[in-house]
Amino acid sequence: MYFNHPEFLYGLLAVLIPVIIHLFNFRRYKKIWFSNIEFLKNITAQTRKQNKLKHLIVLLLRMLAVALVVLAFAGPEMNRNGNHTLPTAGGLTAVYVDNSFSMMAEGEEGRLFEEAVNNARELIKHSPRDKRFVLLSNDVRPSQRRVLNKEEVMNELDRLVVSPASKEIGSIVSNAHSIASEKNYPDWEMYLFSDFQKNSTDLLRMKEDTAAYFYLFPLAHLQKRNIYIDSCWLTGPVMITGRKTELKVRLRNSSETDYEKIPLKLWIDKQQKAVAGIDIKAGGYELVTMSFTPRKTGWHYGLLEIEDYPITFDDKLYFAFHVKQNLNVLEIGMDGNSDALDLFYGSDSLFRYERMDYRRVKYDELSRFNLIILNSLPVISNGLTEQLKAIVEAGSNLMFIPAATEDKTDENQLLGLFGAGSIGSLVEGQSGVTGIKTTHPLFSDAITKIPENADLPVVYKHFRYSYTISSGVESLVTLLDGDDFLLTKKKGKGRMYLLSSPLDKTFGNFASHALFVPVMYGAAVSGEAHTKLFRIIGKEDKVLLSNPEHLPENDQPFMIKAHAGDYSFIPGQQIMNGGLMLDMHEGIKNDGFYDLMVEDHTEYVFAWNYDRAESQLKFYTSAELNEQIDSEGIKNAEVLSEDESAYTEMLNTVHKESQLWKLFIIFALLMLLSETLVLRYWK
Repeated sequence: MYFNHPEFLYGLLAVLIPVIIHLFNFRRYKKIWFSNIEFLKNITAQTRKQNKLKHLIVLLLRMLAVALVVLAFAGPEMNRNGNHTLPTAGGLTAVYVDNSFSMMAEGEEGRLFEEAVNNARELIKHSPRDKRFVLLSNDVRPSQRRVLNKEEVMNELDRLVVSPASKEIGSIVSNAHSIASEKNYPDWEMYLFSDFQKNSTDLLRMKEDTAAYFYLFPLAHLQKRNIYIDSCWLTGPVMITGRKTELKVRLRNSSETDYEKIPLKLWIDKQQKAVAGIDIKAGGYELVTMSFTPRKTGWHYGLLEIEDYPITFDDKLYFAFHVKQNLNVLEIGMDGNSDALDLFYGSDSLFRYERMDYRRVKYDELSRFNLIILNSLPVISNGLTEQLKAIVEAGSNLMFIPAATEDKTDENQLLGLFGAGSIGSLVEGQSGVTGIKTTHPLFSDAITKIPENADLPVVYKHFRYSYTISSGVESLVTLLDGDDFLLTKKKGKGRMYLLSSPLDKTFGNFASHALFVPVMYGAAVSGEAHTKLFRIIGKEDKVLLSNPEHLPENDQPFMIKAHAGDYSFIPGQQIMNGGLMLDMHEGIKNDGFYDLMVEDHTEYVFAWNYDRAESQLKFYTSAELNEQIDSEGIKNAEVLSEDESAYTEMLNTVHKESQLWKLFIIFALLMLLSETLVLRYWK
C-alpha cells in the first residue's frame, strides 16, 4: 500500500490529542458527601479496575478514529504492480497514441487509430482528478511539451488525426523522459497504444529509464492487407522529346494472400498513358515496365496509382522529370584526329554534335554545350583555358584527351587551373584496363557487373598523371600497371574527365571498344541522368540542386508552392559551390507536387511522397513483446493484451481513483460508535 497524498500523514500527530485529554481528565476528582463509606469498601477495588480498563479502551478507540481519518485524507492506494509503485495522484502520466499511417488498418472495433484514442480516453476518464498528463504522438507539436490536466488532455485527444509522420518507440520514450525531467517529475509512468511495427519498435530505451514504468497496449490488425507502390525509376539516363521512355515500377504485397489483376495506372500531366494488370504473391514484390513518349520539353508531372483498402496513403506515387530536346556536344580538335567521336555522337539523335578547329574557337558559343571535348590539341591558349574553366564551373562537362606530343606545358597549365594535378611523360609498353569503378554515376546505368574474364581495352602506351589526394581527383578506370586510364574532377557545377591516351589506334583499342560507349555517353549526360524522380517526406528535408538556372537574390528568394492549392512557404536557401541548398524545415506535410518558384518562373519541380516504412505490415504480437522484455531483462515494463482480463482490469481500475479512503472513514465511524456504546452501556 502507498498514499497519493503522503503529506497528510503528518496529521497522525493528532492522535496525541485524545491522549492529552485523557491524561488531564483522569486527574480531575469530584467530592461527594456520603454518610457512611463502610458500605463502599467491598466494591472499591473492583470498580477502580473496571474504570481503568474502560478508559483505556475509550482512549484506544479515539486514537484509532483520529488515525483512520488522517489515513483517509492521505489517499490510500493498493499496489497492483508487485514491486512497482505508481506515481501519486498528482504525478505524471505520459500517454502515447500511435497516429501513423499503419493505424488506418481495421481492428476488432474499427480502425486501430480510433480504437487507440478510445482506450486512451477511457484510461484518462477514470484517472484521479488531480492527475497530470503528457500526450505524445508522432507529430511535433508545442502542446506535447505541456503538462495537461484531465480536461485539457481530453481536448488534445479530440484533435489527434492520422499523420504521415512516423517515429521509433525509443524516440517517443526519450521524449517522455525529457519532459518528465524538465517538469521535475522523478517518478512517472507511460502508456503506449500502438500496433508496434517491427521496423520502429525498440524497447531497450525503456530499460535505461528505471524511474518510469511502461504499459504496452498492442492493437492487433484484423487482417494484414496492403498492396503499395514502393518505388519507380527511369531505365534511360536522359529524356528527350519523341523518344520512347521506359519506367520501372516496383509494387509490394504486405498481405497474407495473393492478388491478381491489380490495375496499375500511369498518368503524365493528368493524362493516362498506360495501364497494367499486376499479379503479385503474398509477401512478395513485382517489377513492372511501363512505357510512354514525352511530346514536349520542360517539366512533367507523373503519377502512379492503384486502388487498395483500408490503407490508402501508399496507393499513389508522385514523380517529376525534365525533358530536353537534345544534348549539345562540341569537339575541339584538328584535322587528322580520330573520327571515333563523330561516328558515336553523330549517329545518335540525342546529341547535337559539332566540331571546331582549335585555331578558330568561337568563345561566345561555348556556354551552350553540355559537353566539350579537347581532342589531342597541340596548343591550348590561355584564353581558351580561362573560358573552359568558367564554363565548367557554370555546369558544363569537359573531356580532356591528351595530345601525342611530349611537350605538356599547355596541358599542365590547363590541369593546374582545374586543380587536377599534372600529366607526365609517355609510358611505353602494352597494358590493359583492369579496374572499373562501376558504382560511379558515369557507369552505374550501363555496367552492373564485370565478368572475371571480360574483354577489356588494351593500351599500348599512355601518359601518367600525378595528383594529390586532397585535389579531389577520382580514378574511374585503372590499368594493369597501376596507372590511371580515366580520371574525373568535380569543378563548380560541372565535371572534368581526363583520359591518359589519345584515341589514335597506335595508343590502344579504346576508341573501338565497347567501353568507349558508356564513357562518352555518360560524360555527355552526366548531371542530367540522375535527377531524382521523387523525395520522401520527413527523410529529405535538405535538398541540393547542383545546376539551377538561376540563383536566389536577397530581394527575391525562391518560394516552394504546392502545384495544386494555395499552400506556399519560403524554404531556407544557401548557395554552396555554385549549387543551391534548400532546407524545407518540415514545411512539406502532404504528398504531391511542389514547384520551386522565382517570381512567376518555375525553376524546379519536386515530387514528395509518404514514407513507405508504414506500409510494411510486420508487427510484434503480445507474446513477442513479452519475449523481448524477458530476453532484454526489462523489469519496468509489461504488456497487456485485449484478450486478457488484465487488459480490461487495467483500463477500468489501474488509474481509477481509489475507494479505500471510504473504507477508512467507515472504520473511523465504527470506532466512534464503539466509543459511544462503551461509555453508555459499560456501567
